[in-house]
Amino acid sequence: MSLTGSRYGRKRNVISSVGGLLCMVACMGIPASAAAQGVRGWVGSTVQVVEMRPLALDTVLRSELTLDALGRPVFDGRLVTCALEDLCTLYALGPQRWTLAATQDVNLTAWGFGVEGLSVTTLLRARARAGDAFVWPRSDDRFDALLGYAQLVRGRVRARAGRQEIRSGLGFAAFDGASVFWTPGRWAIEAYGGWSLARGLREPGYDALKGLESYLTDQNVHVVGGSAGYRHSLTAATVRYQREIHADRASLVSERASLDVTSTLPGVRLSAALDYDFSFQRIGKSHLSATVPLGGGHWLVEATARRYVPYFQLSTIWGYFEPVAYTEAETRVGWSPSSDLGIWLGGGWRSYGDAGATVVLQPLRDDGWRGSAGVQWHPMTRLAVEGRYVLEWLPGGFLNSADAVARFRVREGLGVALSGTTFQQFEQFRLGEGRAFGGGLSTDAELTDRLSFTGGVTVLRHRTPDSTVESPWNQTRGWTSLRVGVGREPGLERGGTR
Repeated sequence: MSLTGSRYGRKRNVISSVGGLLCMVACMGIPASAAAQGVRGWVGSTVQVVEMRPLALDTVLRSELTLDALGRPVFDGRLVTCALEDLCTLYALGPQRWTLAATQDVNLTAWGFGVEGLSVTTLLRARARAGDAFVWPRSDDRFDALLGYAQLVRGRVRARAGRQEIRSGLGFAAFDGASVFWTPGRWAIEAYGGWSLARGLREPGYDALKGLESYLTDQNVHVVGGSAGYRHSLTAATVRYQREIHADRASLVSERASLDVTSTLPGVRLSAALDYDFSFQRIGKSHLSATVPLGGGHWLVEATARRYVPYFQLSTIWGYFEPVAYTEAETRVGWSPSSDLGIWLGGGWRSYGDAGATVVLQPLRDDGWRGSAGVQWHPMTRLAVEGRYVLEWLPGGFLNSADAVARFRVREGLGVALSGTTFQQFEQFRLGEGRAFGGGLSTDAELTDRLSFTGGVTVLRHRTPDSTVESPWNQTRGWTSLRVGVGREPGLERGGTR
């Protein structure tokens, strides 16, 4: 996370650092008041090791090419592109590469600062890597403050200031600012505002667009939003509005609203949601789902109708290309003859809108379907087995996959899991007539009441009918994760472990 930038960025960094500083004070034991202080949370370390052979762009002489059955130039059975007179290009396997990526997370909540209802929450993440030129995503971003806010609770009002996140039907909105949440009776009312962070990056706008400062005067983005929810008996509804605009007010980034409704009626549970984009004056994604238990709870039927319209902020060029929306219907039927066995079948159909493409020979296919099946089985108390099969046939792609995992509890606090996967997928990822196979072994252990460990290894191999060319799908991954609990739950009696 960059600590430099415009005056807006400097103000925001001060706000998001308040939580971390107060938490450090509490952890160091510096008395803020006569009231008892406390800290609750966890510290975790995760290490991943990845080994693979990625594709690299290579060249070949035109004289070395042959033609396939369709008359296309190929080299060792691989298609090539010939833009120059003598040289052609193709993708070939590069050298074996590996990387080690590590993250250190600190998630703490501290209280006892002399003010009733005041607490501070921080979620910090540090990253490091080792290895060759193969760079793991985000490993070059050494530090992120994912959360860092002070919270004050008084009666039915909760106020926060600092770096925080709002999760809703409009997605995950992370920002540096303030929020207020009020619950009068059956209502739940929320308002928030501040400096918006880039989606998925937790970075300010000017950091997400580095290299363009000479063309953009100010890419800091302000966000303001709010929601109102009401719950009555077995029905709940929430409406939300959110607006993002550049700090210099030169242009709008987004303006959207959403509605979410859930209702539990006799014999059926309904849920519905939709969002509206004011910029394009259209409804975005929406869905209506119904869940019906039958046969005394041994059967469960689910049905969903969905409309999805891809959404992009006005600050990106991707929205210019008018991504195609789709309409979808799917259903799933589950059967549980006993508490030890569960079986389900599912199916769906999807239809895409007009792509606006020029038709040369015949109309483009614009619909597709998929089917799936799964089972959950507990043959004994310590053993659980799960399996799933998926078949998808959509425009531009096909998927045929199966996954299985067996989990065994060796003893209390110690478990092992053995997993396997196989899939055939072409068009998007070019597996062709081959098939990928993989397996993994993992373990999880509660070493003490505060110390836990997980780790494992997975291997993936791609096999073609002739098996003459090694595939870029071939890879080996391993990981370990160690988590240490900090503090005790304040609601437990004296002497509790958590």
